[in-house]
Amino acid sequence: MRFEIVLWLTLPVFAQTTGMPKPNYCFGLLRAAPNRPELPPEEAQRIQKEHLAHLTALGQKRWLVAAGPIATPGELRGILISKCQSVSEANQLASADPAVKHGRLVVESFGWAGPSGIGDRYWEAKAKDPGTPNKMLTHVLVFLRKGPNWNGFPPRETMETHLAHVAALRKAGKMAAAGPFPDGGDWIGVFCFTSGVGLDEAKGLAAQDPLVAGGLARIEAYEWLAAAGTFAQ
Repeated sequence: MRFEIVLWLTLPVFAQTTGMPKPNYCFGLLRAAPNRPELPPEEAQRIQKEHLAHLTALGQKRWLVAAGPIATPGELRGILISKCQSVSEANQLASADPAVKHGRLVVESFGWAGPSGIGDRYWEAKAKDPGTPNKMLTHVLVFLRKGPNWNGFPPRETMETHLAHVAALRKAGKMAAAGPFPDGGDWIGVFCFTSGVGLDEAKGLAAQDPLVAGGLARIEAYEWLAAAGTFAQ
């Protein structure tokens, strides 16, 4: 994993002097649709099967590099990470999902500057043994959203401490990926912790980040199931 993933999350607050990194992925949030219809079990199962087939097809085209359900109860149901040309492209392809078309899910996508190579290890393993079943691992995703003290320009000392904190998590093998949402509005970026780091531990580690401790950011944490090999860890 390249060290620049540690730097990317710090860049949004220095955008006026350093420039914003160009997103190399789209990060999609699949949420339960408001007023989603109640369906007979057979129809719900059919739509779910078509939903999974749609994601599989996008993965086989190497457009979708990571996908999986959210295990934490709530309206957020899944995550999609894709190699998109634009957020509008990501939303268009996600909207073709049968679960979206039938009003079961809605999608929200952001451009994401994340580490290169997401999904590469998974597809290398699949190429060697296509019949191997997927092994799903639990990763805690901690989203950083703008907090009550956010003004876009944290002190440099705060950012240096933030950088040291993220670097320490990476060195300790706690963090699989991190990066900003350059045009995410209220959404600053995301920490993805390595499998084996539990929800409470991840929330505690994120809370120690100076952006969070100083009220510049607030956190939302979710358990996400992703296939082994998603990250180069």
